[in-house]
Amino acid sequence: MYRKPLILVLLAAFAAPLAAAETTPPVPGAAAAAAVGPAPVTIAEDPAFPTPAILKPRVAFWKKVFADWSEHNSVLHDKDNVSKVFRVLDFRADAAVLAPNALAAKKKREETAARIEVDAVLRALQAKLDSGERINPDQLPLDEAKIYAAYHGDTDPKRFAKAADGLRYQRGLRERTNTALEVSGRYLPEMERIFSSYGLPTRLTRLPLVESSFNVEAYSKAAAAGLWQFIPSSARIYMRLDNIVDDRRDPWTSTDAAARHLRDDFNALGSWPLALTAYNHGRGGVAKGLRTVGGSSLTDLIERYDAKSFGFASSNFYAEFLAASEIERDYRNHFGDVQREPALHFDTVLIRDYVPYDTLRKLAGADEEEFRRLNPAYRPPVVDGKLRVPAGHTIRVPAGSGQRFDQAYASLAPNLRYSAQAVTTGIHVVKRGESLARIARRYRVSTRELLAANDMANGNKLKAGARLQVPIRDGSPAVEDLLVASAPTSDARPLRVKAATTLADHRTHRVRSGQTLGAIAMRYSTSIKKIREINGFGESEVLRAGATIKVPRS
Repeated sequence: MYRKPLILVLLAAFAAPLAAAETTPPVPGAAAAAAVGPAPVTIAEDPAFPTPAILKPRVAFWKKVFADWSEHNSVLHDKDNVSKVFRVLDFRADAAVLAPNALAAKKKREETAARIEVDAVLRALQAKLDSGERINPDQLPLDEAKIYAAYHGDTDPKRFAKAADGLRYQRGLRERTNTALEVSGRYLPEMERIFSSYGLPTRLTRLPLVESSFNVEAYSKAAAAGLWQFIPSSARIYMRLDNIVDDRRDPWTSTDAAARHLRDDFNALGSWPLALTAYNHGRGGVAKGLRTVGGSSLTDLIERYDAKSFGFASSNFYAEFLAASEIERDYRNHFGDVQREPALHFDTVLIRDYVPYDTLRKLAGADEEEFRRLNPAYRPPVVDGKLRVPAGHTIRVPAGSGQRFDQAYASLAPNLRYSAQAVTTGIHVVKRGESLARIARRYRVSTRELLAANDMANGNKLKAGARLQVPIRDGSPAVEDLLVASAPTSDARPLRVKAATTLADHRTHRVRSGQTLGAIAMRYSTSIKKIREINGFGESEVLRAGATIKVPRS
């Protein structure tokens, strides 16, 4: 009787993760959905968005991340060869019963233990290779035999050491993707119209599935914000970002900016794989990489560009986009009958004067939540009434109310219209070594204005820790450590943000890597504004993993 060699049996087994107990945990109800749900959509390759052979395993991996693996799955894999998945840890049952801190501690313990185990196996195999030992898979311990089989055909003499050095955990995104599919219905029709108006493929409008999961409150450790995750430097090229308006927060304005950004990337680089990679890595960075390797394609970069800056995120970004957009096109097969939210409809009206935000809201006949959802770019000082909505701005009002708004605006009392922005100041805490001239350049004011605002004869005695009042004009640059206040010029005093509740009125939360204020607020059924107030956070506060913040009890 013929028996297949063990190596062939193991290779067949490696179509799945490394052990039966470590395969992808089943999605609840998935079997029933597969039995009665729609047949998978056959997606023909789009010539504009090709899938090179080197990316096919990556796309398959990211499709599992977006559609199969839960946020409570920890997937241990080879960073440079993502098809090599060593463990899929399942903490979903623990998440249902454990407190957040206990769950985090258990995840950390088990992730560390699994990493140590896999690292040991990989290094044992590398030691065998280094010694010149002839390896017989039939004589290896089972865990070594499985990993050895996974790398069958790989001739790199250091393949197991490189895999050990590149062990990486990836959390699943199934829950976030499901929510993103629901929420995206609000924005996609208008997003597709905007991209079509620039002659761009509408498939690009699915990029927020990767960038933000369609969370308008998304904010990263790199200070990227909004659906399209613009960083400040890119945002200032394509939209308004200052102490009055942050257009990154506006789904429609930022979509127009993203369309122009991607169009410029494509025109500069010549293909959508490169343009999308540039959206993550930077147009100049991609061009530099191509020059360095003498290449012209994303495949050239992935295979030959060895730069620390071109890391896991950049080299996988296009594959993530392909995976997420394919999942979205075939979402019923992956998620069932998702209830996608209806599109947001609105009228647009032009504001000819400087007007308080709340005055405009009342003229629009909208409640606070609706008006904020339609006009999310205005920064807290505007929403709170310290600053005014600028003249010449277009705002959105509920659908069908545009004409009524214009009539009400025409009869608005003169004392509610202004020809200039409110007089404002900001507070800058002086750092060691800073001079008055340097601070003035930072905020685009003169040293004379700084001296006058602070009743100082000169800046010679400027000390670290001093709180300087900085005059802020309409359109002044948004600076993260500047707290915008509002006060008459003759009485410009620092505005201190104080906790809104007592100790008994709040709980504490330890920030996890990648968490946003929006996610934390949703978890505790409170608002971002309340979290900012109780912690004294500014609009541009960056959450740091491991930090403990206060969360009000709502």
